[in-house]
Amino acid sequence: MPRKPATSRMFDELAGAPGERLLGDAYRADFDEHFWRIGDPGFWKLERLQDFQEPTDDSWVAFSEGKWPQALALLESRREELTRHYAKLRAHGFETWRIRVVEEPLTDYMRWELRLLLLRDELGGHTRVIDAGRVRSYEEDGVLPELITLGEDVVYRLLYDENGLQEGAVRHTGRDLVLRCQEFVQRLYSDGEGIREYLAREEIPSGRERR
Repeated sequence: MPRKPATSRMFDELAGAPGERLLGDAYRADFDEHFWRIGDPGFWKLERLQDFQEPTDDSWVAFSEGKWPQALALLESRREELTRHYAKLRAHGFETWRIRVVEEPLTDYMRWELRLLLLRDELGGHTRVIDAGRVRSYEEDGVLPELITLGEDVVYRLLYDENGLQEGAVRHTGRDLVLRCQEFVQRLYSDGEGIREYLAREEIPSGRERR
């Protein structure tokens, strides 16, 4: 029987590794505790799923109701707050890096999220995108997990319910596993395309008004 590629074995190990399942407020508190102690090499995130529910986000709510101009205006209203956020991160000695898998034709959700990620990228939240076809070879056993690594000490495997609502995450702290997950996300990032270039190159429909 052919041996699985190293990346597939890593995800098998991640799924079976000892970890702490953290839901709701417990996850958010744990994340905040670790986040501000990151240091180098910073925050790395892999986003794979194409649809989410974000009912606590006012811009997402406007988008979900078909109010695209209002959704964009609400995103733009966050510019000052996000500018302060990324300045605070730099003052703490780290930055954020995100690779976003995009699957075309884009879902309505992705049309909205890419605008949010563009704003983040403009203000210091480094973001690249990669076509889903470029990650298919890693997905023989299912789509890639959504991952966040914080420094070299923590990796979160994010958990979602059937409606796309984030429930929390499984936290892993084995340093070797954290580093291998981080290196995988960094490799995808290096293979990706800058979000500004992607949006400038592609004709991304701006959404539909619902009556």
